[in-house]
Amino acid sequence: MSRWFILLLFLSAKAAAQFTLSDDLRVSGFGTFTAAKSDSITPVIDQRDLTNQWCYDCDSILGVQFDWHISDHLRSALQILKRPQDHYSSPQLERAFIEYFNHGITLKAGRLRTPIFIISEYYYVSSAYPWLRLPNEVYNSFRGLTHYDGVVLDWSYESRSWGQWIVSPFYSIEREEKIEQYGQTFDISIKDSLGFSTNWFYEDHQLHLAYIHNDATQKLNNLFIKELKLDMVSLGFSSTFAQWHFQSELLLATHLYANWYASIDYTWRKFTPYITYGQSRRRIDSHSYLLGTTYALTSDINLYAEWQRIYGQNEMMSGQFTRLQDPSEPFDTQVNLVSFGISFTF
Repeated sequence: MSRWFILLLFLSAKAAAQFTLSDDLRVSGFGTFTAAKSDSITPVIDQRDLTNQWCYDCDSILGVQFDWHISDHLRSALQILKRPQDHYSSPQLERAFIEYFNHGITLKAGRLRTPIFIISEYYYVSSAYPWLRLPNEVYNSFRGLTHYDGVVLDWSYESRSWGQWIVSPFYSIEREEKIEQYGQTFDISIKDSLGFSTNWFYEDHQLHLAYIHNDATQKLNNLFIKELKLDMVSLGFSSTFAQWHFQSELLLATHLYANWYASIDYTWRKFTPYITYGQSRRRIDSHSYLLGTTYALTSDINLYAEWQRIYGQNEMMSGQFTRLQDPSEPFDTQVNLVSFGISFTF
């Protein structure tokens, strides 16, 4: 009941677009609610665990952000977020930073979004991208670890002939995290990390490249499992031609990932139908097809309908399934997933 009350509260407030508490302080927010069902009893998709029973809470997201413009060169932001894997009673502090900007240079310090992908900055804002969920093969690779504590420096150069180029080196301090994998909770100790991302914008086109190095220790019930030394590289491209939009991203990680997706969508009046193909290699072998459409009910509210087929291997650890399968029973190697959703911003 509480989630529907919150949904009605947010929708009734959306007409205000953003709450301006003062000339320098404003509040904005976003949310997503879905009804989703697969044709398998084995849960599928990390942080969602969708099965053959209708689930009305597996994708739910609610976020509120406070922005304070301190001066002409200084601002701060704080974001409280209920992610799909969180309970409504235990939202997370997803972002909290202070930012200084001047003449093409921006310095941020605090809790920041990991800038590894094209849509990292809007990871939980469904209204910012055509799909109801971000492509599993690439965006679920971080197991829900979407932020870091540290600093990032953005250097921006703009030219009339060549567009805009932004280079962003970043540093993350050591931290402890928990991840869910195949029904178990692992403790991850991540050491200090270095990385960078760069974006080139020209008219309606974007090219993205990012790199991050991580040293981590994985434990289960305080028992050492393994050391992880990861070098991860992502490459992405997004391009818009009239009503057509194409986007593709590739993620490579040492011994773990060679994952990618490609997606195309077309905007016709208030509808935006889309088709996406994704593939995972190395740690798991999987691929998927996605068909869906978005309907812009208003400028702040979008409706979604999706069908997705996901293929895995004939093994206990199969594809995008999130539980180990019983070897005494036939393995599920493919699953069909139907989803309906609504997203909003204010």
